[in-house]
Amino acid sequence: MYGTTRSTDKIKQLGGSSTLDHQRGRHVWLSVIPNDLWLHVPRGITLWEALRDTDIDLESDCGGLGRCGKCRVSVVSALGPPTEDERRLLTEKQISEGVRLACRTEILEDMTVDVGDRRRPLEHYQILKTGHRPPVTLYPLVYQKTVSHDPDPTYDWLSDMDRIKMILGPNYRDLKPSIQCLRSLPGKMRRTGFHGVAVIHDNTLLDWQGWKKLGHRYGLAFDLGTSTLVGKLINLENGIEVGVTSRLNSQFKYGSNVVSRLQYVKERRNGLLTLNKLLVQDLNIITGKLLKQAGLKRDEIYIAVAAGNTTMQHLLLRLPPLGIAEAPFTPVLTDGLICRASEVNLKLNREALLYVMPTRSGYIGGDLIAVVLASDAAEQDREVVLGLDLGTNGEIFLGNRDRLLSCSAAAGPALEGAKISHGMIARTGAIEGVSFESNRLCYRTIGNTKPKGLCGSGLVDLVAVLLHFGIIDEEGLIVPPHCECGENLRSRVVERNGVCDFQVATEEESMDGTPIYVTQQDVRELQLAKGAVAAGIRILMEDLRIGIEDVGRVCLAGALGNYLHPLSAMRIGLIPRVDTSIVTPLGNAASAGASMVLLSKDCWKRAEDLSDFIEHVELSSRLDFNDYFVEHLDFPTENMW
Repeated sequence: MYGTTRSTDKIKQLGGSSTLDHQRGRHVWLSVIPNDLWLHVPRGITLWEALRDTDIDLESDCGGLGRCGKCRVSVVSALGPPTEDERRLLTEKQISEGVRLACRTEILEDMTVDVGDRRRPLEHYQILKTGHRPPVTLYPLVYQKTVSHDPDPTYDWLSDMDRIKMILGPNYRDLKPSIQCLRSLPGKMRRTGFHGVAVIHDNTLLDWQGWKKLGHRYGLAFDLGTSTLVGKLINLENGIEVGVTSRLNSQFKYGSNVVSRLQYVKERRNGLLTLNKLLVQDLNIITGKLLKQAGLKRDEIYIAVAAGNTTMQHLLLRLPPLGIAEAPFTPVLTDGLICRASEVNLKLNREALLYVMPTRSGYIGGDLIAVVLASDAAEQDREVVLGLDLGTNGEIFLGNRDRLLSCSAAAGPALEGAKISHGMIARTGAIEGVSFESNRLCYRTIGNTKPKGLCGSGLVDLVAVLLHFGIIDEEGLIVPPHCECGENLRSRVVERNGVCDFQVATEEESMDGTPIYVTQQDVRELQLAKGAVAAGIRILMEDLRIGIEDVGRVCLAGALGNYLHPLSAMRIGLIPRVDTSIVTPLGNAASAGASMVLLSKDCWKRAEDLSDFIEHVELSSRLDFNDYFVEHLDFPTENMW
């Protein structure tokens, strides 16, 4: 945080800004209401920079680059004219009422801003926590072995480690302890009378516990999402999920996508360290919540598994990620990594291990390897499986045991609600589903409140409905309806700046009194996203020499895949037209795959094998990609209903 924080009363006692040091100094006061927060900040920085390291939640998709227009605040004190970006992204009414973009408003003198919204209900984020997990044979990464040794003078000369190896038998002749374990071993063994439980990982003795801890084995699985983070506490004895919790990724304030974060690392000397600290802090908070729910202590956890895209895994390990940012998109590491959890500052047992999933390339990460595990695609002898993890980068795989192809389609942020004029992540007020019933437009919002914007699934649903009624034509143009679709739809098509937009909600219908539109540009953004994904699927199918009729199962992973209506996805051409009975939502498949690894060494071996087995198709080097991309920009003409 910049400068210092003071209460309102304290500022009055200090005489406000009357001191000579303040008048002539290089710092000014920023007052933030309704939080009663006072910040002493360097003159000339933006509101975005001043508030970024506080607890104030400023919305943004672009990471403060002045492109999304969502970091709106109300400036209460005097302010200058709006910037060109603000004129482009804000309405005249908003500008006249003192609304400005935090990332474009410089603090040149004492300033008061209002970041509150008394009309906004309690904030709720819809974060997908659960997912399909195929059965696995339990063979956990860390396990326990009972050790019981009655006093016997014959063996008094044996070292403590030799006694343990003798009792465990010939298979443990090469068992080796960690140095930390050795330092505490004599005391623990004698306190338990040489009757206890050895905690073992591979060929290493991690710890010695009393018999009461027998069967008391737990591990953690983390899904490192770009927007959201999910943690699971799992009983290694029976595979049951004891607890699941989640939170928004705190890196979000530096951009909603990995490209923005890579840019931040590139531009800031300590950018990598900053993003790493935020991520680790989030994971420690998630861990604390899970352990509190289960009544456990941190030193009772000896193992964790993390799965994320290649950039997120680099940020967790504090590996330089800039090679991923530009062609040939080279990561530092694609192998799976095993390290001490303490080496990345995760607060677990000091001997705890962290397994980080293997990746395939810069944009085929450990999360997709985990999704493939959860889908069981690589275990199928005949059935061909098409899998999609839809987000800023549409990660796609196709195949079975014989051959498995993958690619990453640069879908852009539209499918996550970013770069859409009234787009937002899945939080309170987001329209997540749209239909047309009883001659009127109906929508379902997260939190059952008035709408504030659209998340990805709501945007796809809405465009599918508008295509059905001819309000959007096959080329993606919003046009006045020519069919008898009812006044409720017809009247919502409005002309603004020479093009037609569609009004989803009026000022009275919306949460914050701002009308919600899907603009012509929004439709174009969705076309670019679905065109890239569809072209990627087409190329994988051609390389595998199959048609859509040969696909036996379509797996949709991630939050969007879980809430996306298959008919809507097919209507806009995002996924091929198939029988809906073969479309399977996998839920949070990344965390499910990470859980499988946690519970089974065989699954870890399968994940490592998949990293080599999966054939990565780099779309940017394919001459036919642009042709297919252009071909799939148009929407299908045939209706689904």
